Amino acid sequence: MNGTNTLARWTDNLPERAEIFPHSLNLINDNVLLVELSADEIRAASFLDQRVLQQTSNGSWIAWRPIADIFNQAPAGNPVSFIFHVGHCGSTLLSRLLQLLDGTQSLREPLPLRTLAQEFADTGEGRSFLAHDSQLERLQVLSKMWSRGASHTVIKATSVCTDLLPAIHSVVPGSRFVFVFNRPETHIATLLAGENALQDLRGFAQIRLQRLRQATGIKLLLHQLNPGQLAALSWLSETVSATRSLEAHAGDILPLEFEAFIGKPAETLTTTASFLGIAADEGTIESAVQSDVLRTYSKAPEHEYNANTRAAILANSRSEFSKEIRAAMTWLGELSTESELIAASLEQFG
Repeated sequence: MNGTNTLARWTDNLPERAEIFPHSLNLINDNVLLVELSADEIRAASFLDQRVLQQTSNGSWIAWRPIADIFNQAPAGNPVSFIFHVGHCGSTLLSRLLQLLDGTQSLREPLPLRTLAQEFADTGEGRSFLAHDSQLERLQVLSKMWSRGASHTVIKATSVCTDLLPAIHSVVPGSRFVFVFNRPETHIATLLAGENALQDLRGFAQIRLQRLRQATGIKLLLHQLNPGQLAALSWLSETVSATRSLEAHAGDILPLEFEAFIGKPAETLTTTASFLGIAADEGTIESAVQSDVLRTYSKAPEHEYNANTRAAILANSRSEFSKEIRAAMTWLGELSTESELIAASLEQFG
């Protein structure tokens, strides 16, 4: 990746330069990677992580403080909404459909949110680099940066970021949130069916267990969990977080079950857009649900994928992994007897 360290090159008129994108945070060096990304590149990206960068991309690491000072003095940005989710539940599809609505841009899984999710989890164990006020400042400044370039921005977080919801709610005026989920049996079957299932399940298992332990006091040993339990853990860590947020901010959070979404996509997209404050008439909604978005795999649009494809994959998984799925569901039930919060999450989302 090409770059230059000249501060003025990256910070002059920064609030008006939507193409300067905050790609990554480094909390050790206390800086931020600014990268030039066009609106088309952002629109096409399934993930705004390392995969969006090219050898020819222009970018530079810039100290956080001057960036924060610029945006702390800038007025509030355009509206920003957030999608949180349990993972592998249609959140990317929802994000792609919403960006088809006039004046809306969708940002999928920007890396700074993932960094801050780990930072928030480490706070509970005294290992965070930042004081709480500094964590909040980063969320506020980043939200202003992400809001440039559209009248409404929808940010789809990585699945392990749900604990950030209350903090974002406190520092981003008017922010609203969608929480996308599958029922636990569907979620477990979906994850076990993945081509790289074990790698995927282990990838975020440590932070998921860390957060679940902090929220519930449940004592589990990661090396003792089998794939079905790891899949259940991924569901539980996010639904526990969402349950806590709903208790405090129910009016600003829309729970959205993916099965209901794919059953009535136009109706659900209309409801979601209205909840987020995104204007869309009936024709725009119909055009979105008739687009190729519902006929391709959202994370890799070059591949065909639809509701029938998903149903076939789930049916095969439920057949092949029936014993593991039943055992994982039993395990979730056992955990619910040890924690009122887990029991409440199963009642809300199970």
